[in-house]
Amino acid sequence: MGIPANYSRELPERCLHLIETLLPSVESISFPGQENIGPLTTTFLLALATPMIVLPIERVERHRGKHFEGYVDERPLDPQLTALIDGELGGRALRHSSFFAPAEWRLARFPHQPGQNLARYFPHELSAELNTPQAEARASAMAASEWASCLRNALAHGGVAYLDADGFQKYGMKADKLAFISGKYVADAQMPESLKVLCIKEQDFLAFIRRWVSWLTATGLSLDLAA
Repeated sequence: MGIPANYSRELPERCLHLIETLLPSVESISFPGQENIGPLTTTFLLALATPMIVLPIERVERHRGKHFEGYVDERPLDPQLTALIDGELGGRALRHSSFFAPAEWRLARFPHQPGQNLARYFPHELSAELNTPQAEARASAMAASEWASCLRNALAHGGVAYLDADGFQKYGMKADKLAFISGKYVADAQMPESLKVLCIKEQDFLAFIRRWVSWLTATGLSLDLAA
């Protein structure tokens, strides 16, 4: 491919083009020895979605409210664009965002226990909570800024869990849902005081990615991010 004028100028749209073009092929590719649990679509989507989501949030949204410029801060380049970002990823509820759709995201908040490791064990009570109507209502009502922070932290720091169709982490089963885990820290604590978990079905995540890129394109963010 040709070298883009800016590293992230066309990244979200290019990644989406790769998804749309290659996903049909990935649907016929399984990991050797694990053909019975389905194709590598979840891995493929997650790998390409990570920079599509993390980059805009990291370079614009995370600098919101600061009175100084960050070392990679896009806000001064286009104040009008910054106002648009604030309108979507500011303090209003996620359900009012352009890239939101009903019944996709679910949210659970719970205290972090000493020694708790969600890579070792994803609690069944957490899975059950994420399956409730309350978890769906909680996600739609959360601030879009909190949603962006949670999703960005999970993707940037590896806080992702694969769940089956019932929302449980049963090893060897086909992945159907993604859980994004983010810790809330206070002061200089080494461990989080609580955890936030966003959950979404794989097919809904793909639909969200398409709306996310449409929003980035409409706002001009995907064209105005400088390297």
